[in-house]
Amino acid sequence: MAVTAAIVASSALSGGGVASAALPTPTQKLCGQSTDDPATDKSLLLWGKVKGTKPGQIGDNIDVIQPGPQYQPNPKYVKYYAIRRGGDHKGHNDDFLLLPTNRIRGIECPYLYNGSELNLWSAAWLQAGKLVAKNPTRPIAIGVNSATARSQNQLHIHLAQVNPTTLADLRAIPNPETHLDNWTKTDVVLRVNKTKSKIPRHFRVVKYTGGLPDLFRVLKRQLPATEDMADQSIGVVDAGQPNTYFVLTSNPKLGGAGTGLMDMIYGWGV
Repeated sequence: MAVTAAIVASSALSGGGVASAALPTPTQKLCGQSTDDPATDKSLLLWGKVKGTKPGQIGDNIDVIQPGPQYQPNPKYVKYYAIRRGGDHKGHNDDFLLLPTNRIRGIECPYLYNGSELNLWSAAWLQAGKLVAKNPTRPIAIGVNSATARSQNQLHIHLAQVNPTTLADLRAIPNPETHLDNWTKTDVVLRVNKTKSKIPRHFRVVKYTGGLPDLFRVLKRQLPATEDMADQSIGVVDAGQPNTYFVLTSNPKLGGAGTGLMDMIYGWGV
């Protein structure tokens, strides 16, 4: 039995045939595996678009980018991200996507908060500034949906413009929280895109100034034990001052009218 166990362990490390019969680990279940096949699962369409791509081999993406060594969690294992047009507001320059090219199902994947992934939020903000159409009444908004509110199981951050009424309510917060360490202690009601919801929704909101941190890691660090990362949505809105953002998160249970669909804060169709 000991010899058999040793052979199985050795095969698992070397990629041998025995390992292929092993059950997925909890992390693999949450993150997916590189062998996941887009041909058999429509929710893996985006995974199929970025799998195996790299700078100079971008497929039908707009671009595939390799951040510099200073941005790589481990320069020995270089990470890339891809930029694509989105499918929610076709024909407008307010609908783009940023995706890691390594396999990450979505917000629930531990790779996003264990220090092994790029800071995709700072990358998304940088790319949104280059791609999203400039409109003073609808500044940049970026965001990611919860596991249950998305249709695609490869992490994708939307690069968009904010819904004007949502922006007005954010700007009208009397004394906004400014410390990200207190993010989950807040509860603010905001009007949202009426094509997505007829009622206002509850969000946790911080008006933050500084370099945009990795919000997956920030949220995971302070999320109450009664809440799951899979249920959360995260968004960032330009606050109209240098290096200043409204940072939002929500989940369906927040205040009885939260949301896992951060699409609600975008200006699509209004």
